[in-house]
Amino acid sequence: MDGSVESRRASLSTLRRLIFSSSVPWERQRTRFAAATSTTPVAPSVVREAVTIGPLSVETLTPPDAVRDRAIVYVHGGGYCIGSPAMGRALGPFLAVTLRATCYGLNYRLAPEHPAPAAVRDVSSLLAHLAGRAVVGLADSAGAGALVAALLGGAAPVGALALVSPWLDPLRPYDDALAARDPLLSIGWLEACARAYARGPLDEALVAPLRASWTGLAPTVVVGTDDDLTAPDAATLAARELTGVTVRTWPGLWHDFALALGQLPEATEAAELIGEHLATAMRWRRVGATGW
Repeated sequence: MDGSVESRRASLSTLRRLIFSSSVPWERQRTRFAAATSTTPVAPSVVREAVTIGPLSVETLTPPDAVRDRAIVYVHGGGYCIGSPAMGRALGPFLAVTLRATCYGLNYRLAPEHPAPAAVRDVSSLLAHLAGRAVVGLADSAGAGALVAALLGGAAPVGALALVSPWLDPLRPYDDALAARDPLLSIGWLEACARAYARGPLDEALVAPLRASWTGLAPTVVVGTDDDLTAPDAATLAARELTGVTVRTWPGLWHDFALALGQLPEATEAAELIGEHLATAMRWRRVGATGW
């Protein structure tokens, strides 16, 4: 195994112990996660701003040559309970530059204070605000679940989708053998997140969109791997052979590896795939990007 992969796995195990742990209170998880991502750099040419859109808190990433009516909506992961748009500060700017679009990272309301369908409603609100523009969707982990649930529920449509390590069925059981290979996520943490988010009687499609009928969605690319407790969700999509849904798997890596742009060659490959997919679906010309 490559040395960089081994060292990355070791650091992920530390994050699992300090942050992604059901024994750590949510607020402490959030504080530690914010500290861990506070120094995440953004490409020098990209302007990062914190803005308010109605009741929504949004982080925008805008390259100097952004086309005014182009938008990337980014919905972050974190089990619906922690996380922020800072998770996308490598992949988001890369796509913003290559697609000449502004990336809108949504700070949706988090569980357990705001259980389902709060995240889905916040995604729908942002899509409604951007209606009339050329919009593509980018999401990872739980964010992918919220974005897909919003779109299947009638939110303003997007022209193309990219889902990274999607967590699309928090209600399913997990495999112990797979858990032993995952350096970041644990069964206990995912189950705690699911309990916090999916409280009370809810439409399954809101919290587990994998169980819904995927009809009417835009062309979708799914990026995944196999040492990841959420991997069965991408595998289920691949097995369905849905029209317009392409699943690409990088073996031997972990949850959300594609967000580590600039740190792993596989993440760069995934970013290129996502950029090509979105540009092709939207008929946008891609711009060459350097420094990633």
